[in-house]
Amino acid sequence: MAVVLITGGSSGIGLATVRRLAADGDQVFYGSRTPAPDGSFAPFDQYVTHVPLDLADPGSCEAAVRYVTAVAGRLDCLVNCAGTGGLSPLEEATDDEAHRIFEVNVFGPMRLIRIAVPTMHASGGGRIVNVTSLNDIAPAPFGGWYSASKSALMSLSYVLGAELADSGIAVTVVAPGLFRTPMSESLPSQRVSPASRFAPAFDALARTSADRLASAGNPDDAAVVIVDCLRSPAPPARVVAGPDGLAMEEAVRAASPDDLARMLGESVGKLSAGHAWPVT
Repeated sequence: MAVVLITGGSSGIGLATVRRLAADGDQVFYGSRTPAPDGSFAPFDQYVTHVPLDLADPGSCEAAVRYVTAVAGRLDCLVNCAGTGGLSPLEEATDDEAHRIFEVNVFGPMRLIRIAVPTMHASGGGRIVNVTSLNDIAPAPFGGWYSASKSALMSLSYVLGAELADSGIAVTVVAPGLFRTPMSESLPSQRVSPASRFAPAFDALARTSADRLASAGNPDDAAVVIVDCLRSPAPPARVVAGPDGLAMEEAVRAASPDDLARMLGESVGKLSAGHAWPVT
C-alpha cells in the first residue's frame, strides 16, 4: 500500500487517478479547494481523504503535506495533477491572468515538491509525477501563458529528476493530449471582447474546440498512464497520454523551429479567416 497525495483530485484526470489508486488499496489524499461530489470514489471511500488545498497559497501547500504525513506517517508518491488555463491573445492577456496560471501550474507544484521531498528522503525514496500537457512542447495559439507554464513545469521536472537521481526519488512528466475534463469542456465558451481584432478567430476556435471535444479521450485512460508510472520499477522521464497527443508529439518533434512557427502562424491565419483548424 502506497501513501499518495494527488492535487486536482476532485475532477477530471485527477479524480480518475484517485479512483484507480483507491481501487488498488492505496491510501490516497487528494488536494483541492472543494471536495469532489459525494459518491465520486464509491465503493473505495475508505481509502480516500480530502485535503483542503489552494496551490496559490504557500501556507496551504505546507499544511496539506504536513497533514498527510501526520495521518499516514509518510508520503510515498506526489502527483501534481491540478491545473488551470484560459484562452487569450498574448497582447490582451493581463498580468493577473498570467500570474494565476503560473501560480497553479508551476509555483504550486514546486512548493509541494519542496515540502514533500525531505519526507521522501527520510523514507528512502518516492515517486513524483508532474502532469503537464502536450502543450509543454507544442505551444498553442491563444494559449500562450498556459503553454509556457506547462513547458516550465516540464523543464523543472527534468532538472529535479537529475538532482534527485541518486536519492531513490523518481520524477516523471505525464503529458496528456486532449481529454474530456471540466477545463477542456470550457474551451468552446471562451471569448474575447467583440472589439478585439481576434474576435473572429475566437469564434472559429470555439467551433474547433467543440469538434475536438467530440473525440476527446476518457480521463480514465490518462489515469492508467499515471498509475503505471507510479508502479513502474523504471519510470520514464516523460510519457505522452492519448492517441492525439502521440500524433502531435511526433509531428512537433519532426518539425524544425521554422516549420513549427509556420504551422502556428497558419493556424492563426485560418482561425482569423473564420475557419476551424486543428490547433493543439
